[in-house]
Amino acid sequence: MKLNNLLSLYFSKSLLKNLMFCLFISSFFIFLIDLVELSRRITKSNNSDFLLALELAVLKLPGMIIEIFPFIVLFASLSTFFYFAKRSELIVARSSGLSIWHLLIPGISLILIIGFFTVILIQPFIATSSYKFKELEAKTIRGQTSLITITENGLWLKDTDINNDTYRIINSQGFDKDAKYLGNVIFFNHSNTGQLISRYDADKVFLKPSYWELENVWVFKNLEKTKFLKKIEIRTNLTAEQIQENFAPPETISFWNLPEFIKIAENAGFAATKHKTEFQSLLALPLFLCSMLIIAAPFSVRFIRSENVNYLILSGIVSGLILYTFSNVIFAFGASGNIGPILSAWSPPILAILLGITAIIYVEEG
Repeated sequence: MKLNNLLSLYFSKSLLKNLMFCLFISSFFIFLIDLVELSRRITKSNNSDFLLALELAVLKLPGMIIEIFPFIVLFASLSTFFYFAKRSELIVARSSGLSIWHLLIPGISLILIIGFFTVILIQPFIATSSYKFKELEAKTIRGQTSLITITENGLWLKDTDINNDTYRIINSQGFDKDAKYLGNVIFFNHSNTGQLISRYDADKVFLKPSYWELENVWVFKNLEKTKFLKKIEIRTNLTAEQIQENFAPPETISFWNLPEFIKIAENAGFAATKHKTEFQSLLALPLFLCSMLIIAAPFSVRFIRSENVNYLILSGIVSGLILYTFSNVIFAFGASGNIGPILSAWSPPILAILLGITAIIYVEEG
């Protein structure tokens, strides 16, 4: 029993050390690649600002890390098992009557703790970083000046008129993408210095090609009603598709805020299928990380009995790649509404764990 505890602690420490090493190496190369790519894009947009590229790369890095984190767990697991096999520690452990499960159980416990810690504490920070990255990228590289926000007070939209050097903040209780219609709308018109010029209160607003069409409009200047207009047109570069696409990507919202955001977004007339799928994927993330460890285990047992270790390591990486690709495909189906968010998020890790356990049992019996 004492040997079992010592071996479990030793394996957990080795796995954690390899996990931190793989995380550092991955972060370093991702940061360099993104820095080069962002510098190229900034230069292409006639703005050669290295500090801007550096800031964007730093803001983008956390989101990229959590995206490839399952692969980091896979590499760390394979390297840990390989290290044990190379030093014949797996052979010693198994000759002492310990099975592969004595190593897997503490490893799974460690990965579960890391997964829960990532979702509960780290993901909100990553969401904030991703939001700042997308906002800064839209303004500095893609030249998009409109921002969409959903709150309990409805839809808030910033629409800039580049020709007149002015902008307007639009508040509405809901948006119908199909009818391109806003209801109970307030237009706050500002100068380029931020000074409030006027306010329009409209019963109905329709988004037409290149302009807003406001109906039954009260015009306010200096906080006083000045006149009533049956209809008024305001120039815009926005389309209904842009509003839907740019409204709060799911990866920019904290895990804790996603359920309330989904409720508010659906009440405002937006499709929140992507956000539901993202929420379920975050819930399933600890299990998905564990599936990567379990996928690596059957190949590690083979290290003891085979001289072709490189082939086994490659097979483990390919298996993880297949699982990761399958997970992304299922996630895409869930985000598009073709399958349910729960099935989309939970089926890949559960299927991978079942297949991994089956393979371990087969190898152990063999």
